[in-house]
Amino acid sequence: MLRGELGRADRLRVVLQAAAIQTRALPSQLAGVAKSGPAAPPLVDPPDSDLAREALEHASEVLSPAILAHSLRCWQWAMRFRAVDGLEPDPEALFVACVLHDTALGAPADAHVGCFALLGAEEARRFVAARGAPASAETVATAIARHMDPRTPTGHGPEAALLHDAAHLDVAGYRVRDLPPEVLRTVVAALPRDGLGAEFGALARHESRVRPRSTMAVLWRGGMRIPLRLNPLDRLGDH
Repeated sequence: MLRGELGRADRLRVVLQAAAIQTRALPSQLAGVAKSGPAAPPLVDPPDSDLAREALEHASEVLSPAILAHSLRCWQWAMRFRAVDGLEPDPEALFVACVLHDTALGAPADAHVGCFALLGAEEARRFVAARGAPASAETVATAIARHMDPRTPTGHGPEAALLHDAAHLDVAGYRVRDLPPEVLRTVVAALPRDGLGAEFGALARHESRVRPRSTMAVLWRGGMRIPLRLNPLDRLGDH
């Protein structure tokens, strides 16, 4: 097996975990987002560092507009979950992980790695280490490698947990009730979701074909298209 591929038992585990999570999330997905309060909170600024600026520049060069906007929303969601969950991540490492976490999504087949999240993690590790931050490189790589786990990877550092939950909110609407409606609307107004659902679905199908034993492939075949279509973030004007 290639690195990052799942054996039969792990594929079954992922399917069962994802099904349980989706069942719990379904009521909030169907209910949508409540009306906003009176205050529109500001966006969270990126860290003021050369590494953060270079990571964003790199992401802007390699990601489509829809996936780049998704990555920037993940930063916003992650920082809001930080306050909700009482976590203390390294903001620079978290930002870099957010903007680089999908740079390998849709990449061609690799001879050694069978999971796009692991492939992206290794690319991000090299990117960060080359800029003189080896400790941050491991933090960033771990967060990216774990972001497709069905469950929040709580044992892998706050950056991994926050990126995971931010990405799953943006793609599938999980934990949508944990953030205030005005935060959701402010972020989506500033960073629109135009085309994300269709593009992400197409990329997931690609991953299912070229990396059939990856977590993404298992989740897609297990019904990921359902939460993707039900995401309340795509219906913010309904209430």
